Amino acid sequence: MLGINKIKISPALLLQVTDIDEFKGLWRGLDRHTTGLQLLGDVADYGANFKQVLGPLEEHPITIDMIRVVNASQLGQKGVSDLKTAPNQLPISHGDKVFGTLDTAEPEQVEPILNKLCEWINESLGRDDLHPLLVAAVFAAVFLQLAPFDTGNLRTVRFMILLIMLKSGYTYAPYASLTPIMEGRAEELCVALKNNQESLEAGTPDWDAWLAYFFGMLQDQKETLHERLYAKEVELCGLSDLSVKIMALFKEHKRLQMKEIIKLTNGRRATIKLRLQELADGRYLVRHGAGRGTWYALT
Repeated sequence: MLGINKIKISPALLLQVTDIDEFKGLWRGLDRHTTGLQLLGDVADYGANFKQVLGPLEEHPITIDMIRVVNASQLGQKGVSDLKTAPNQLPISHGDKVFGTLDTAEPEQVEPILNKLCEWINESLGRDDLHPLLVAAVFAAVFLQLAPFDTGNLRTVRFMILLIMLKSGYTYAPYASLTPIMEGRAEELCVALKNNQESLEAGTPDWDAWLAYFFGMLQDQKETLHERLYAKEVELCGLSDLSVKIMALFKEHKRLQMKEIIKLTNGRRATIKLRLQELADGRYLVRHGAGRGTWYALT
């Protein structure tokens, strides 16, 4: 489809894929990542909330109707979005700076090509004869060149990338947003998409620039999580054994009172009180309420 037989697996591309897949294995296989993740309140909550949205879609094939629902939800609307009925362009920007505007498919081309794209991605993920990240990369490029909706195309493709990754076992994907990464690399995104579009239109498919961008974006995503997880691990190494034990309680509890922490750790009240004060001062925990109603939660 669309010249994917022309994709070249260069040594640089292979290294990128290997790097991402190694992190996939670490995330799934090492308990310390689970522990570290639970201690990262904002990351854990973001990922958990995102997975609640992705979860119902994970086991279903990708269809136009699903994508229409996703687009509507990304725009804060209910129901489904209509496919575009008038020509549009795709502006690539970061903040107030626009790096370029991409020409997109004519409205009458959108539905048949998008149908074909959905059939291809479902078959490819089912056959497992292409690396799933290559499948995601091709899907994203074609989708953006279609720009099937009047608005929200970039938001929609970011969601769909995460869904494809989750379908393919990259369980860390929902825990790090692609939005700041894609926006921070907007100029590179624009150049890569235009290069890919022009090569496809000329009948000489060239995926190199797009794949370099796409896998670079996914590397940035996993590095964001890697740094957060290991930074938290290093921080925890400097805490006392009791403080680490207290922090570990928050893997399974959103909030805890002093009496609950004493019971769960079997520690002395005076010592627990001191450790909680240190953890609050160090911004590991936040104290809520006052008196007997005081409770603690992750920052």
